[in-house]
Amino acid sequence: MEFIFSTNHEINVVFLIIADPNFTLYKIVDADVVKVNGNVYEASFTLGLMVLMIHGVVYSRNDKVSYKFNTIGVSGGEGGFLEFTHVKDGEIRISFDYEGRLSSFIKFMLGRRIAKNIKKLNEEIRLERIKRKI
Repeated sequence: MEFIFSTNHEINVVFLIIADPNFTLYKIVDADVVKVNGNVYEASFTLGLMVLMIHGVVYSRNDKVSYKFNTIGVSGGEGGFLEFTHVKDGEIRISFDYEGRLSSFIKFMLGRRIAKNIKKLNEEIRLERIKRKI
């Protein structure tokens, strides 16, 4: 699942902010709880009557930020990624995928949240820049 996000902010500043799981998981994917320790994170999401808990790592470069994750409390091999890639000036591709039980449902629910939240992402980044003074 892919989305294109257009921004008027400097790309390096956008990637600095997006590399923070507290910002990205709350503001883009609507996490209920996020715990961060360096580049390792845990988060939980309420999806209807189900709670999805993930554990993952953030990888960050100048032109790409990747959130790789596995689900907690289920059999091995279930997980996915959320990636932000610089396409061209002012444009970022957001890619999301999940493999495991209920993958269609989870992709639909989280994909819908991402699509809704990228509409207001420029404003969220502006407010975060003010908060961090960058």
